[in-house]
Amino acid sequence: MRYAIYFAPREGSGLWQAGCRWLGRDAINDAELEQPAVPAMEATIVRELTASPRRYGFHATFKAPFRLIGAASPSGLLDAVADFAWRSKPFCLPRMEVRKLGSFLALQMPVPCVDLQTLAAACVSEFDCFRAPESVSDKARRTKGLDERQRAHLDNWGYPYVMDQWRFHMTLTNALHDSQMGILENFLNDWFAPVLAEPVWVQDLCVYVEPEPGSNFSVAGRFPLKG
Repeated sequence: MRYAIYFAPREGSGLWQAGCRWLGRDAINDAELEQPAVPAMEATIVRELTASPRRYGFHATFKAPFRLIGAASPSGLLDAVADFAWRSKPFCLPRMEVRKLGSFLALQMPVPCVDLQTLAAACVSEFDCFRAPESVSDKARRTKGLDERQRAHLDNWGYPYVMDQWRFHMTLTNALHDSQMGILENFLNDWFAPVLAEPVWVQDLCVYVEPEPGSNFSVAGRFPLKG
């Protein structure tokens, strides 16, 4: 069983509904959803190209998936996240847009957000006491292709893309070919435009859980920011 600490728009919000519809799954109730039709692309292809983000659920990562250390309990983690959220302030995000990130597409922000960066870094450090160390094999697998700074983060925090290496993004696709990239980037900018015209607030911390390896991540708890 693995846990992760994520940002997710509130249930019922336009962004949550658009994101879940696009991925074809609601991470709150694990219900499959009908995905929108993409011109010039078969529905089965769209399904395949969203398989990985669909399993993880619509989100942006604050603390990447981890197993609990032996002395920790799920209820202890949830209580700690609830307490931390109670002491943290909600804030509004800069407007997002669909952008290419490496070989996939994601919702990203063209300008930095200090409040967001601070919250993400705090989540990494605050809850690291709950994280079991990586196995030797997992660590060796993750080390490939990393620079010195990323390897240091992997050693310290169990994940390379944290702190100064962290970039906010809400993943929308698997890796894409160039031809798929153009079609989907245009479609997704149109798909998300109406909901991104409204303010998007970071109002909660969400704990997602993967009950067993390879299963879907689902929302285990949502904790409002009250500071």
